[in-house]
Amino acid sequence: MALAEARRLDEHIGKTGKTVGPLHGLPIAVKDTFDVLGYPTTWGYAANASHSAQRESAVIKILRDAGAIIFAKTTMPQAGMLLETVSNLYGRTLNPRNLDFGSGGSSGGDGALVALKGSPFCPSTDIGGSIRAPAAFNKLYAIRPTADRVPKRGMKSVEAGQLNIRVSCGPEAHSMADVRLMSRVLLSSQTSRYDPTCVPVQWREDTAYSSSLPSKLSFGYWEFDGVVMPQPPILRALRQVASDLRAAGHEIIPFIMPIDCWEASKTYMDIYYQCGNKDCHDLLASAGEVVMPAYRQMLDRYNVPDGPIDAKRLLDLIQKQSRYRESLADAWDATKTLTATGRPVDGLICPVSSVAGYPHDFLPWWGYTSLFNLVDYPSTVLPLKHIVINERDDAKDTSYVTQENIYDVECQDIYNAKKWANMPVAVQIVARPFDDEELIAVTEVVDKVVNNDI
Repeated sequence: MALAEARRLDEHIGKTGKTVGPLHGLPIAVKDTFDVLGYPTTWGYAANASHSAQRESAVIKILRDAGAIIFAKTTMPQAGMLLETVSNLYGRTLNPRNLDFGSGGSSGGDGALVALKGSPFCPSTDIGGSIRAPAAFNKLYAIRPTADRVPKRGMKSVEAGQLNIRVSCGPEAHSMADVRLMSRVLLSSQTSRYDPTCVPVQWREDTAYSSSLPSKLSFGYWEFDGVVMPQPPILRALRQVASDLRAAGHEIIPFIMPIDCWEASKTYMDIYYQCGNKDCHDLLASAGEVVMPAYRQMLDRYNVPDGPIDAKRLLDLIQKQSRYRESLADAWDATKTLTATGRPVDGLICPVSSVAGYPHDFLPWWGYTSLFNLVDYPSTVLPLKHIVINERDDAKDTSYVTQENIYDVECQDIYNAKKWANMPVAVQIVARPFDDEELIAVTEVVDKVVNNDI
């Protein structure tokens, strides 16, 4: 099918002298959550292996309209959550930089393939960090756009009925130029204008470039969520970015997160699993599968129920989610009283994760990404190309007293610089909802400052 499509595109350009679109002839792999006509969409479940999609997802249509050739589907974990990419269907997807580490989840197949240059970029999906974690752990650039800007028809999910934490779709790629191009393709297509799963916000080309920004920017800086302290290489990366930006004439403002991040994490999980985990378990049982250990561990830690919560409980959770959004909006607005520019901060610099990748079957803390899914703030991942993890600069802080939660204890206990020595380091940059173009432009500025000669 892919070869036939390539021949068709060759014939088109031969006859007309024109490309079909900006992705003309590019072979693109897609995550196994998108419907591709005539092919299975498994979502990592053996029970779905015989499924055959009867129509194509909106994202696949957008890619084809832009000239892309869909040539493969990538691996994803059982249940599709932000876990290591391992399932009974695909086996385990390894990290190309360290085979003892995972490639991230749930778009870990995308991250590993793009890192190996098997696809120029992939349109990954993210409902808790599934674009950002694989990008960070595979030394890639990425964006999780505002979820409401992305059409979702034909994206499969066990929890597809919940609409309060919405899945987003954005590229994992090798440069900000690729991130910008792919974001423009995904967010500007007329295909999505009347798609009931998204808001038709026009792509603003004039604000998607760093040249459109003021010469001096202000950044919020947030390195610890009060739940899990990032490991030493992450802290060093964050502080290096802040130092480099100050030296380049930009401003760094400490940002106080107005949210209890442990409570926010529980709210996220309670909303996501508002129907319980019975559907997941039933689907596994139908093919004789068992729950993967890390997934079982996550369900137990958050006390995910078997069955659905009642309507009153769900309403309380949604109201709590709304209060989080309001309090973060107010805190962001308030930064204009602290900046020299008189504007609120142009972006928030923070961790992607508390770890720079993780060994197989380890369950890390995902609060640094899932928080921004809960409030639907777009964010990018920026690899720090100069930073190499080493025992001298990134030794374990033996004076640190762990927080009273299992995630922090395990995060600190497992770390040693030698074990992480070949892993990349990245930071996350966050912007306000629907400011996706501004976020791309701001990230370009930071990229030029911190990765200036690479």
